[in-house]
Amino acid sequence: MVAAICYAWLLEKRNNKGTEEGDDRERYTVVPVMNVRRAKMWRHQQTAWLFNHLGLDATSLLFADEVGSQCTILTDNYCEDAYDLLQTPMLKKLLLACILLDTQNLDSAAAFSVTRDAEAVQLLLVGSSPNYRNALFDQLMQDERGSLFTEALKNNYGNAPSENKFFNYIALACIHSVFSVP
Repeated sequence: MVAAICYAWLLEKRNNKGTEEGDDRERYTVVPVMNVRRAKMWRHQQTAWLFNHLGLDATSLLFADEVGSQCTILTDNYCEDAYDLLQTPMLKKLLLACILLDTQNLDSAAAFSVTRDAEAVQLLLVGSSPNYRNALFDQLMQDERGSLFTEALKNNYGNAPSENKFFNYIALACIHSVFSVP
C-alpha cells in the first residue's frame, strides 16, 4: 500500500516537474488504489498506524471494495469534475470496457455491481449511441474467444502456457518418485 502511494506520487511529480503555466506539456494526476477492502486494514494495523501517524487522511484513500470496478473510482472521483479528461476516446473506452467487464455489464445479480458503477458508466456514455454499452460488452465477450484475438494475444504476449507441458512435468515427477532409489 505504501509502495502504491509513493509510486503514484513519484510518477505524478516526475511528469509534472517543470510544467508551469504556459507549458505545452500535459499535467496529470496519478491515483493509487489500495488493492484490498477497506475493512481489511484491521489486518494491516501497522500500515494503518503509519498512515495515521503521518497525518494521511484515511478517507482520501481509495479501496478496491468501494466499487465493482476500480475504473469507477477514477471516473467518479476525477473525471466528473474535469470532463475534458474524458474527451480522449481511448481513455473513455478503456474505462468503460473495464467497468462493464468487472460488473458483468452492470448486472444487478453480479456480486460487484453497485450504483457508483452505473453512474460512472452513464458519464462515460455521454455522446454515445443508446445501445453502445450493450454492443461494447457483447463485443468484448465475443472477441476473447475469436481467432483474431488469440493471434493478437500470441503476438503481444507470447504463446500460451501449454497444459501438456504441465501434465508432462507432473508425469515426470511421478515417474521420478516411483523409480528413485531411497
